[in-house]
Amino acid sequence: MAFLDLLKMIRPANAFMVSSMVIAGIWFSAPNFPWWKYMLAAIVPIAYIGIAMVHNDIIDYEIDLINEPQRPLPSGRVTERAAKIYSWILFGVGTIAGILLGLEPVIIMALTLMLSLLYNSWLKKTGFVGNLAVGVTATSAFLYGDAVAAGWQHFWPVEDWNPAIYLFLISAILNTSREVTKGIMDVTGDEKYGVKTIAVLYGKKNAAKLVFILLSLAFAIAIIPIVNGTFGYVFILAASSILLLLIRTGLPLLQEPNYEHAKNFKNNLLPILFLALVLVIVDIVIKKFTSLY
Repeated sequence: MAFLDLLKMIRPANAFMVSSMVIAGIWFSAPNFPWWKYMLAAIVPIAYIGIAMVHNDIIDYEIDLINEPQRPLPSGRVTERAAKIYSWILFGVGTIAGILLGLEPVIIMALTLMLSLLYNSWLKKTGFVGNLAVGVTATSAFLYGDAVAAGWQHFWPVEDWNPAIYLFLISAILNTSREVTKGIMDVTGDEKYGVKTIAVLYGKKNAAKLVFILLSLAFAIAIIPIVNGTFGYVFILAASSILLLLIRTGLPLLQEPNYEHAKNFKNNLLPILFLALVLVIVDIVIKKFTSLY
């Protein structure tokens, strides 16, 4: 067992995305937040989401023996006992770091962890409910980052929502659409194993229609922070560019919901979301430190 295997189990790419969301969520609320608290704050979601990833590998051990035999657990480089110990270490590190930051962010990440574990154990086979669970857990780091800096201050009423809240909602919906798209890709295997995705229950065509409905909902929500001045011109440009790119990959999916079109849409969505986050940060920087708007 090597350190690299343990690192792989928590999905470094996911850890990077989560850290970016946390830092953005904090910065939107408190740009002058102490640097060491930024680092401490990033530890909690990385650790907790890492637990969910390790738990998923344990749950999927038999499947991975066939589909992903090179992974640390099915390859035998990491034992199940070592994986469980690793999970508890991650839990201890994440919880200690979280307690130092306050109750509100710990509550958010604890709920995220519980939902992730439920997804691994049960919700994965429920179809759309599982898709929603993935959408929420994948982007709750925005809420967590905001709570680290401001507690519940920006959660209610709607008039007090800041960029982190809007980004959570938009990203959660887009990630849910990505999960529905994966159901179109995996419809044959899902039918065999009793996974009740939209594509399995209602057909790939209806699943593709739902993807488009979710995309429309995300962009409808994106209009609100533009109208109320939360975001500025760069965000409008970013949203327009992203919309065009999603239409370019989404329209073929809607017209012909097959494996290749679904894969193309799914693979493009995460880089698009990361690009959007970067552009939103640029937008906020311009708005805070210039008089352009």
